[in-house]
Amino acid sequence: MIMTITISEPNTKRLFDRSIAGYRSANTDLDVAINNENWGAINMAQSNRELHANTIALIVNMYADTTAEQGARP
Repeated sequence: MIMTITISEPNTKRLFDRSIAGYRSANTDLDVAINNENWGAINMAQSNRELHANTIALIVNMYADTTAEQGARP
């Protein structure tokens, strides 16, 4: 699936780019922590990943084109 969004504010675009990079980095950190069975690092990596995922979702939801029918329940 391809989704295209246009982010008009430079600061928001920068935050979005940093969050994408941070999410990817947190996934890598999580893999390393799991392999090392380091529970503290696992917790930290999951928290970082969740933070970045929430930021990405907020920005995408703010800039994505939506229609009234999307998300509506019958």
